Amino acid sequence: MEKRRPLGGTESEDNPLKKILALLLLLSMLLCLVACGSGSAPGAVQLPEGMQIAEEGDGYTFYVPEDWTVERSTGITMAYVSPTDPSNLTLVRTVTDKTPAAYFAESEAELGVTLEEYKMLERNDNASFGGKSAIYRNYTGKVAGVEYKFLQYLCSYDGVLYLLTYTAKTEIPSGEVSYYDRYLEKVFAAVSAFSFGGKAADAPTVEDTEPEKNGQGMILASDPAVSRYSLWVPTDWRIDLQNGTTSAYTDGAVVTVSYEIPEESTLLEYWEARSKTYSQLYADYTVLDEECSPPAEKLEDVEVWLDKHQAVRYVFTYTHGGVEYKTQKLMTIEGMYIYTVTYTALSDSYTAHLAEFNAIADAFTFD
Repeated sequence: MEKRRPLGGTESEDNPLKKILALLLLLSMLLCLVACGSGSAPGAVQLPEGMQIAEEGDGYTFYVPEDWTVERSTGITMAYVSPTDPSNLTLVRTVTDKTPAAYFAESEAELGVTLEEYKMLERNDNASFGGKSAIYRNYTGKVAGVEYKFLQYLCSYDGVLYLLTYTAKTEIPSGEVSYYDRYLEKVFAAVSAFSFGGKAADAPTVEDTEPEKNGQGMILASDPAVSRYSLWVPTDWRIDLQNGTTSAYTDGAVVTVSYEIPEESTLLEYWEARSKTYSQLYADYTVLDEECSPPAEKLEDVEVWLDKHQAVRYVFTYTHGGVEYKTQKLMTIEGMYIYTVTYTALSDSYTAHLAEFNAIADAFTFD
């Protein structure tokens, strides 16, 4: 059996992550493409003023303020102001035959239960989003005693419902305007910049060619020549390639693969840094320790593997937009990168798609 070194907190001279500083300049261009995805290549379409691309998929482009941080590790694309000010924009897409109004009407019953003092402020069923007909909702509610204000656009396009949400505290710091009002101009600029139409550059989809299948009948969602890994998903999942991540989703759940050159030396340190950020960003962020498998001290104690690589598992829940999500992250080291396979689902749908995710994780390979 091939000898594998545990991924615990001990460091060694052959730890590939120790090469980061020496190779950072050489890989800076690659790192920008993989981790940031916000620059424009020569000849690319000119970005709207003050905007960066947060997500570019088949038939849509989601722009956010250029000075906000883009976060994709949960499987939901988010852009937030800073770790100390988590005011944020998110984009969620789901396949449904419901109209935007019907979709929100079903969700509103849950909002009234999940959010304390939920209050609808404004409804508009004749709004516009990306040049398409949409609905607009504006409401407030408290999470753990803190009041937030939510602005949402819901739009159906090509069989997919798009839900853009702006969330910020209503608190007014030091006599200034509220956190919510502080960024409204930038938010509306991002809403105006959102665009539908055409296939995004460098974002091929499986519809372009006959999808490759493995022995289990799953289809290849990634491009191994570019990503250096193969992600296989069930045939009824939809595939989306975007800005250094590979995503596949089904109703109520999404799987993403991302990788980056980390600043931390071990997987444990890497997770703890991310967990601290999540706790600042997400309401009701709760790590489910009983479902986690942190780094093992001994080889025989390793519980999680990704293509013969020792991995770790972390599971947590959080609330966003009054809806509770559950996320599982599988992390491992390959070369100088940390790879993260993330499964995120509505909490009510988490177990419904868990077996599919386990099959996806078992089929994952490095190339």
